[in-house]
Amino acid sequence: MDEKRVRFSCPLDCFDVCALIATVREGKIIKVEGDKSHPLTKGYVCEKGKQHLHRLYHPERLRYPKKRVKDRWVDISWEEALDEISQKLKKIKRDYGTTAVMHCYDSGYGGLSKSVDKMFFHYYGGVTVPRGSLCWSAGIEAQKYDFGDSKGHDPKDHVNAKMIILWGRNPYNTNLHLMEYLAQAKKQGSYIVLIDPIRTKTAQIASEHIAVKPSTDGALALGMAHVIIEEGLIDQSFIDNHVKGYQEFKKYVASFTPEKVEGITGIDRETIKNLAIAYGANKPSCIIIGYGMQRYSNGGNNVRCIDALGAITGNIGIAGGGINYANKGIADYIKGELEKSLGFVKNQRSYSRTKLGEFLETAQDPPIKCIFVTKANPIVQVPNIHRTMEAFKKVEWKVVIDMFMTDTAKLADIVLPCTSVMEEEDIMYSSMFTSYLNYSDRVVNPPDGIMGEYEFFRALAKKMDMQEYPDIAQTEFLRRAIQPLTDKFGVTLDQLKKTYFAIPDQEIPWKDRQFHTPSGKFELYSEEALKDGVSPIPVYLPPRTGDREYPLRLITPHCKKSLHSQHFAFTDELPVVYINEKTFKANHLKGDRPVSIESKQGTLMAKVKIDEGIGDDLLMIYEGWWHKSGSVNFLTEDAISDIGEQAAFYDCFCRIISI
Repeated sequence: MDEKRVRFSCPLDCFDVCALIATVREGKIIKVEGDKSHPLTKGYVCEKGKQHLHRLYHPERLRYPKKRVKDRWVDISWEEALDEISQKLKKIKRDYGTTAVMHCYDSGYGGLSKSVDKMFFHYYGGVTVPRGSLCWSAGIEAQKYDFGDSKGHDPKDHVNAKMIILWGRNPYNTNLHLMEYLAQAKKQGSYIVLIDPIRTKTAQIASEHIAVKPSTDGALALGMAHVIIEEGLIDQSFIDNHVKGYQEFKKYVASFTPEKVEGITGIDRETIKNLAIAYGANKPSCIIIGYGMQRYSNGGNNVRCIDALGAITGNIGIAGGGINYANKGIADYIKGELEKSLGFVKNQRSYSRTKLGEFLETAQDPPIKCIFVTKANPIVQVPNIHRTMEAFKKVEWKVVIDMFMTDTAKLADIVLPCTSVMEEEDIMYSSMFTSYLNYSDRVVNPPDGIMGEYEFFRALAKKMDMQEYPDIAQTEFLRRAIQPLTDKFGVTLDQLKKTYFAIPDQEIPWKDRQFHTPSGKFELYSEEALKDGVSPIPVYLPPRTGDREYPLRLITPHCKKSLHSQHFAFTDELPVVYINEKTFKANHLKGDRPVSIESKQGTLMAKVKIDEGIGDDLLMIYEGWWHKSGSVNFLTEDAISDIGEQAAFYDCFCRIISI
C-alpha cells in the first residue's frame, strides 16, 4: 500500500507553531499528528491543530472562484477572475489613485508564502492598509517604550525561575507547550501565581490565583512596586547602570500604598504586600504576560507598569527572569522580496483596524472603491460589527480570499478559494513565544480548481503588466526571505527541510544590558512616549465602568477549540455566556432559559452556564462565533487603548435578560 509521512507546520496565529506530520495513503491524508523530533513542541498537538485535516476535506470548502450575480453566486474560471480583478484595479488606480483600494488583512495564516498579498499591493503603488491591532499592539508599543523591542525568554528558561507570575495568560487554552515548562518549574519548587479576573483552567497548575478586578492590573503592579521600594528589595546596581527615570517613577508610586490599591483592585492589602515581597525577594522571578489584560482602554500603561517591576528588581537579562510578552527575535532576519517591494510604494494611507467601519464611512480623497480581504474575517472579528457591516456593504466592489464562505466572504463580489497549509510549501515562525523556524512541506496537491495565493498574485501581476514584480518560483521566494539567516548563521532552505532551527544564544534577552531604546537603557521615563502624547512614565489610568443601564462588563477571551473564527465555521449552536451565581441571581435570570445580552451596539442571544470562576458583575463569552450563532462583536464598541491603537474589546458593558 502506497503510504508516506510528510512533515509540515501549523500556520495558525498562535504561540506554539507546532511541528506536524501528515500520513498520506494513496494520495489522501489520513492522519495528522505531532512531530516528536521537534525540540519545543515534541509531538503534542492542540485541538486547533488537529482540525487542519477536518478543514482540508470539509464538504463546505470552497473549490472554485465565485462571482456574485445579483443575489446568487456563480462559479467562474480563474482566468475570468484574473481578468475582472485586473481590470477593476487598473480602473480604480487610473480614476481615483491606488489608496482608493483597501487591503484588509490580518494573521489568519502565519506562513511566509502568503505574505505575497502585501508584496503585490506594494508593487501596485501602495494602498490603504490597517494599523494597530485587534490582538496585542498595546503591549508591543508599551515594551518598545520600555525595552526598545519585545523579546521573550526561551520557554525552557522558565524552569530556572523561583517564582513565575502568569499575568492575564491562559496557556491551558492558548499556549499548550508552555504548560509543560510550568509543570517542570513547579516540580522543581517554583511558586506560580495566576493573576486573572477569571479562574481559568490554568489555575490548576498555579500555586495561587489572584482575582484582580478587570482593567486594574496597572494599579496592582504599581502597588507591588511601592512595596518593593519600601521594603528595600530593589536592585540598586541595575537601576543605577541600566534604568532611566527611576526617581520620577519612585515619586509617582509613593501614593500607591497597599491600602489604596486594595480599594482599586479588590485584592486584600496583605495579599498585595506578600505578592510584592515574594517577587522582589525570590530572584530570579519571571512574569509572563497574556494578551487579554491589555485589551482595555488603559491596556498599554498596564503593560508598562508590569514591565517596571522587572526593571526595579533587576529581573531582566538574567536566567529565570524577564517580562515575557512577545518574542520578536527571529522576525528581524526575515527579509527578501517582501522587504524589497516596499521601495515601490508611492502612496499609502492607513486606518485603525479597530475603527474599520468608521473609516469606511468617512474616507474621502479618495473614498474606498475596493476592499481586498486576505487572511482575515473582519465582519466577525472587528468590534461594532453592525456599523462595520453596513459600511462594508456600501463599498462598490469587494474581493475575499478564503477556504470557506465566511461572513465577510458573503458580502463580497468575488470570492477566491485558497490553499490549505498542507497544499503549500512554506516557512513558519512566531513572534509571540517560540524562537524556532519551521519548514513546512507540501503534503498533497490542491484539488483541481484551487490556485494558491502565491501563484494567484504572481498571475495577477502579469495581467497588470507589473514588470518589476518578482516572477520567481515559490521555493526561490522562501530562499530569498531567509537569506539574512543564511548569511549570518549559515542555515539554508535545504537544511531547514531536514531539521529545525532557532537562533543560537537567544535564550535570555537583554543579557548584555544593551536595550534598543534611544538611551540604550530600560526607560521608566520614555521621551518617545512623551513625543507620542502619552505619559513618559508608566501610570495608572482608571478603568472605564458601566452605568445603570449597562452595568456588566463583557470579557471575550480565546477558547481552546478555535483560533479566532476559523473553527467556528462548523457549528451553529448558540454561544455560551459564563456567569457566577451571584450575578445570575442579581440579574433575575431564570433556570436554563436562553438570555438576551444587550449593549449600546447590539444584541446577542446566548445560553447561560454558571461558573464560580467568573468574577462578580462579569460576563464571559469566547470570541470567534460566526453570525449564524451570534458573534460577540455585535456587542463590542470600537474603543481603542491608550497606546498602540489596540482594540479595547474588554471595555464592553452590557445587561442580561432572560427570554
